[in-house]
Amino acid sequence: MKTEITRAGTPAEYAAIAALAAEIWHETYDALLPDGQVDYMLDRFQSEKAIARQTSTEGYAYFNILCDGALGGFLALVPHCEKQGELYVSKVYLHKNFRGQGAMRVAFAFIDEFCRESGCGTMRLTVNKQNAHAKAVYVHFGYAVARLVVSDIGGGYVMDDFVMEKVL
Repeated sequence: MKTEITRAGTPAEYAAIAALAAEIWHETYDALLPDGQVDYMLDRFQSEKAIARQTSTEGYAYFNILCDGALGGFLALVPHCEKQGELYVSKVYLHKNFRGQGAMRVAFAFIDEFCRESGCGTMRLTVNKQNAHAKAVYVHFGYAVARLVVSDIGGGYVMDDFVMEKVL
């Protein structure tokens, strides 16, 4: 399978990412999180409006993961090199139909290179403590658990995560 990473920057691309996120997040998190939390998080963090806000005012860069030309996943990266010397890997998701075919290897190589080009030395991400599969993927690509964190995200919900880091 041919995998390409391209910068997302149009409302149509944001809408496509938001739709893909809804499918992936419900598949992944419905069994792990309380009723209503996935929809709350999608609206707050992964709607077309949220993506546009993140890219225009919060320093996020969104990328499409194209698998044989189709949108198979997405990335959101936030360099914090000036303050903390790290790249925050906010989102890295791949649709189940494209897993196990090398797309994640391409995505993580892209993340490493983006980190280097941004002048950062460390990459950080969070993963739900109950999401053993994702944690194993991150470990495979060189990330290690740095600490545990529980974050209040409003609406009566929290995110109970591992913070994982990789140093280049």
